[in-house]
Amino acid sequence: MAVARLNTKLINTLRDILLRLHYGEVMEDVQTDFKRSFQGVDAVEILLIIYDLLNSDDGITHRDVKKFFAMYVDLYGYSITDIDVPAKQSNHPVNIFQAENKALQDALPPIDNLLNMLEENPQYLHDENVVERLKEKIAQIGQFINHYNRKEKIYFPILERYGYFALTRTMWADDDRIRNLYKGTKSMLEKIPQLDFKYIKQSYELFKRQFKAMIFQEETFLLPVAFAYFKEEDWLAIQRESDAFGYALIEPEEELKERQKYTSRMLDEHFEAKQIPFGGGFLTLKEADHILNNLPVEITFVDKYGVFKYFNDKVKASDMMFVRTPSSIGRNVINCHPPKSMKKVKRLIHDLQTKRRTHECMWFKKDGRYVHITYKALFAEDGEYLGILEYVQDIRPFLNLPREVKKELRPLD
Repeated sequence: MAVARLNTKLINTLRDILLRLHYGEVMEDVQTDFKRSFQGVDAVEILLIIYDLLNSDDGITHRDVKKFFAMYVDLYGYSITDIDVPAKQSNHPVNIFQAENKALQDALPPIDNLLNMLEENPQYLHDENVVERLKEKIAQIGQFINHYNRKEKIYFPILERYGYFALTRTMWADDDRIRNLYKGTKSMLEKIPQLDFKYIKQSYELFKRQFKAMIFQEETFLLPVAFAYFKEEDWLAIQRESDAFGYALIEPEEELKERQKYTSRMLDEHFEAKQIPFGGGFLTLKEADHILNNLPVEITFVDKYGVFKYFNDKVKASDMMFVRTPSSIGRNVINCHPPKSMKKVKRLIHDLQTKRRTHECMWFKKDGRYVHITYKALFAEDGEYLGILEYVQDIRPFLNLPREVKKELRPLD
């Protein structure tokens, strides 16, 4: 696959075909050249090349891609993006993903209608009921963030294990832009009726255009590529870990029938009774695991190669301050962050590894909790760099200490 994607001749030929479609060349001539040049080339390879071209500076548009898909159907009698999920797996993650996209698209027209009504009848901008109804509809569609989080934190790590980094990096950057457009529109709604309504409408239209374009990209590129290469255990992992991030406007009725089951015998094999030296004493693996899982902090460890290697299982994933799931284990920590954060993450890793900084702390407020994060470099006795420990805790309980205790904790002058 990687070799095919780096085949300059294939890329240039497909670019030429898409541009010929863009400029309206006779379909039959384009079909003939495509069939001759791409005979025997895997459909997923073609999709990946098209995805890269769509996100390049060649002027290729979604309309050109749709023309190509129509040409493909005319040539072969089926769509290049067809996904054949077994009928018995009605709650397959692909079906859930597609159902979410349909629900999200269906949620757009009611918003359009309200915006058009406000635009045509400005007096309604002072009607609290109408404005509140619009805010509710916008807030409801905001569930797309669950959909994006699931995609980025479960689908993307698996895709990267199969070698598909360009798709995940580009799509995540687009996701972030869409999130920001949504937040901007939502913020503008709070300024009705003071803010000129045309700016609110323009903001929403820009969000909607890119939002719908992402649905097209997911259905056209992400899901067909994933379905072609993910194994059964990958789909089971996605199903198991999805609840931690939630869904968008739907709720799956039942879980996939086939689940991986861990018996007590298997657990006994993992947590054998052998005593292992830890710190100033000895622990079994089971004891060490339970101690780590009962610490009042969320722990993550990234090894010296930058690989996300461990997190403690303190609470269920959906209740974590930073949601982590097993699919991310083995992923390079750089890829666990949005593209916009990559430079900061790389700088932090470099500074900790070179001892320019011994640790770094930050905090923010989330869902009523004051989340405090510490990143600390770990070194062995001989100075060997081992990796980075991250620990996260809710410090709100410390802020709620009685006044007299806080007074006693104040430093002396």
